[in-house]
Amino acid sequence: MKQTVGEFLELAVAYIIVFFILREWLIPIMQLTNTGGFHLFLVFIGLSLALSLFRVHPLLSGIIKFGYITWCIVFIYSESPVLSGESISFLLAEWKGNMAAIISGDFGLVSDAFRTVLFLVLIWMLVYLIHHWVSVRKNIFYFFAMTVFFIATLDTFSEYNGKTAIVKVVILGLMMTGVLFVKRLWLQVGTTSNTFGRWKIVIPMLVSILLVGTIAFFLPKTGPTWADPVPFIQGVTGQDGNGTGMKSVGYSQDDSQLGGPFQGDNTLIFTASSRDRHYWRIETKDTYTSKGWILSEGNFGKNVYEANAPIMTSLQVGPPENERQIQLDIATSMPFLIQTYGLLSVSAQDSTLFIQDEQTEKMTIEQQNDTSTSLSGYTLSYSEPVYSMEQLQLSFPATLETLDSSFDRFMQLPAQLPQRVRDLALSITQDKTTVYDQIKTVEGYFRTNGFRYDKKQAAIPAENQDYVDQFLFDTKVGYCDNFSTSMVVLLRSIGIPARWVKGFAPGTAGPMSDGLREYRITNDNAHSWVEAYIPGTGWMEFEPTIGFSGNVNIDYDIPLDTSEQEEIVQPEQKPEQPQKQEQVSNKEQSKSMYSLDMLWTWLKKFAYVWIMVFVLLIISGIALYLQRKTWLPKMHVRVYRKKTANWSTFDSSYQILLKQLSRIGLRMRDGETLHMFAERVDASLETDKMQKLTAVYEQHVYGKDKQEVDFMKLKESWEYLINRTIG
Repeated sequence: MKQTVGEFLELAVAYIIVFFILREWLIPIMQLTNTGGFHLFLVFIGLSLALSLFRVHPLLSGIIKFGYITWCIVFIYSESPVLSGESISFLLAEWKGNMAAIISGDFGLVSDAFRTVLFLVLIWMLVYLIHHWVSVRKNIFYFFAMTVFFIATLDTFSEYNGKTAIVKVVILGLMMTGVLFVKRLWLQVGTTSNTFGRWKIVIPMLVSILLVGTIAFFLPKTGPTWADPVPFIQGVTGQDGNGTGMKSVGYSQDDSQLGGPFQGDNTLIFTASSRDRHYWRIETKDTYTSKGWILSEGNFGKNVYEANAPIMTSLQVGPPENERQIQLDIATSMPFLIQTYGLLSVSAQDSTLFIQDEQTEKMTIEQQNDTSTSLSGYTLSYSEPVYSMEQLQLSFPATLETLDSSFDRFMQLPAQLPQRVRDLALSITQDKTTVYDQIKTVEGYFRTNGFRYDKKQAAIPAENQDYVDQFLFDTKVGYCDNFSTSMVVLLRSIGIPARWVKGFAPGTAGPMSDGLREYRITNDNAHSWVEAYIPGTGWMEFEPTIGFSGNVNIDYDIPLDTSEQEEIVQPEQKPEQPQKQEQVSNKEQSKSMYSLDMLWTWLKKFAYVWIMVFVLLIISGIALYLQRKTWLPKMHVRVYRKKTANWSTFDSSYQILLKQLSRIGLRMRDGETLHMFAERVDASLETDKMQKLTAVYEQHVYGKDKQEVDFMKLKESWEYLINRTIG
């Protein structure tokens, strides 16, 4: 059929839009694969579309495309002229070498030139498919949807930034879909209006899409409602990655990005033989960034200690007569010292030096020749500190104002910290009269307000979300980093100096031997807690994490009534109470294993998966509904083929035919009889079968004397009309 100028212009506009959409496909492929020659691939896309637009004979079109591909390969990979004997030899050698690699199964030996050929052939096939969608089916929805999905996937899971590309594709795709819809509608109604009449509808639609898209692009936008799904997927698949995903538990240097699930690791780090239970301290950090911890800027010195020399720290030590020793046997090499509270000195081989960083109090191990080293074992001498309750009760908040500027770094908070975090800190401590009571109130807050310890369900804050704010108000689920960081931030919010401490929990207690108990410390025991400064007392450790009990010794040296003494002593005499509470909670949880709460917890564990499944179901449902005029008739044809042909099935099949005609735009008009409608349908579908079916139907409905009819021929006519509506 000869193409009119108007139809040619319509198809030209459609192909121009397709060209720019394919360009958005090409850009990320070039960027992510670090491939050059972008303009050469773009020219091939334009050439293929132009050949389709001008309806060039397939044989001639194939020769032109093949010639361009050959020229590209020689131009890119050979220095010889295109039509020279060297270039022909080069092409033959490439063909033989790559065919041999493919036949032998050594696909890794396929050359870059052959891969380029395959990519250009893929573009060739894609353009042919798009040509079919545009010129024959008049529907490009699937290509549009695949493009959006392709760019969105690359934007989410790669370094490619598809924000601008996705806007371009949506605008171009909507314009293309609208143009083809008007074209398809015009064909369905069988109107004889000219091209100008169609463009009177199309142009306002295109202007509206451009206007709305431009306004939407420049309007301010809120942040994402859902957090980035990549860390969750990494967590499920067990991948590590710069503070996100399912990280392996254990001591690490980088704490700038906290959050996300952890997988267990029972690798043995060291064993300790000691009379007492200890928290194993490595270092402290002072600057909270809203995502994690870093070190503050400043000039801090280093102190050098030899083996068996007295070690000075910012922490208290106990009386000399209580000095004891701990033997540490290191299983995993570490170039730093494992410390304990009340540390006095370290006994190791003579040439060992311990370098203390005054900022973090981390102590690295070096030899006399300034080379870093690790020890297989050493002995810690310590005297466990005892804190006076009388002194603690004299720590009035007003004394915090007398602290010098060296404490400023322990009061730091990010400027973007949400106000509700500060308000919470004030609300839970407003009736406490001493600094110590305020600290203990914050420490105990997590045990009575719905918080839960879980390494696998800890969330990762979104880009514009504060790590502590998310834990305190949104999730209330996490592990030691969540609890300890939140306590430090809450204390700083009310003016109490506090710092974040890293190290290991006491570990698993073993049997006693000669008055010493062996503790096994693994990566699973990596832990963080809090040290807060109390005027008149100094730095003191606190344990906010649910399921862990602190290791603080307090001397209740104030004269009190028996009832008052019990009231104060009770929380300190039962340090294991949080663990008992957690055990009770676990028992209650096991009793309700088959309850709706457990089911809901299980569903929430895979929240993103269920959301993705739900979204896919909705998209599938919408796609099925929009394409019902294609698949629904096929289903009816299959059903009615199995039914017996009689008046009952004929009546229902005729009603189904009317509904299908309505779906493609052929509806009965007001005042139109069935006979008139049948004539219009036959004119649109270029057949006479609708009038025959309608005549039999009218005879069946209105006629008194029903004549003999051939139901098999009626079924064939009905099926033919149904298939015509699909095509």
